[in-house]
Amino acid sequence: MVHAPIRLLYLGRHTPLAQEIESAWQTLRKQHPGQFPHPVRLARVKSQQMATDHLRTQPCHGLLLDVGSGRRDRVRFCEGVRRRYPELCIVATSLQPLSKSRFDFDDRIRLPLGVQAADGLLRRLGQKLSESELEFGRIYLNIVTRTLRGPLGSYFLPPKQCALLRILMQNGECLVSRGKIMRAVWETEYLADTRTLDVHMRWLREKIEPDPSHPVYLLTVRGQGYRMAADAE
Repeated sequence: MVHAPIRLLYLGRHTPLAQEIESAWQTLRKQHPGQFPHPVRLARVKSQQMATDHLRTQPCHGLLLDVGSGRRDRVRFCEGVRRRYPELCIVATSLQPLSKSRFDFDDRIRLPLGVQAADGLLRRLGQKLSESELEFGRIYLNIVTRTLRGPLGSYFLPPKQCALLRILMQNGECLVSRGKIMRAVWETEYLADTRTLDVHMRWLREKIEPDPSHPVYLLTVRGQGYRMAADAE
């Protein structure tokens, strides 16, 4: 069985971190055969803008941030990332002792990375990876990597399309009202104009439905909202 990789993004200048993670992961695999089946892939960027661009096009399971060496905690950046990617595990790292932060990090790791710290981090990320897969009928969605597999093949979804498909899949064949969708996906109570929702639904149907104009998987309940069908109706 081929296991999907745990994808990490490091924002900082601690160059050996990739080698440390690889070394710790290999040690854990030897100590606990079968418990760490997922390979680990780590990308490294040096600025918040580069990190933002990377996450937009290459979703990750974990974001590691250098908050030491006199750096601020990147609070505003982290808060923005949390809002946009709520499933992402955000971890503070530093070569210096870690002080208390105004941002609620998922984990805090002192570098260099040891096997014990790697154990906790990789276990958490592996669990997150296993919980990130949604399946309904012929449609599969990874909410972390925002990848869709369906009758028409595989696609990478923008955040809003992923959030829209996620709420529909989580409710299965039950009706999801337009109001509930707008609140969950667009965080608004304004329902006088929901054309944005209609446009996003059209885009999703173009990736899933054999005939988007006559949907059989993403169904409209006229005047109320949408629901999914596990099998073509």
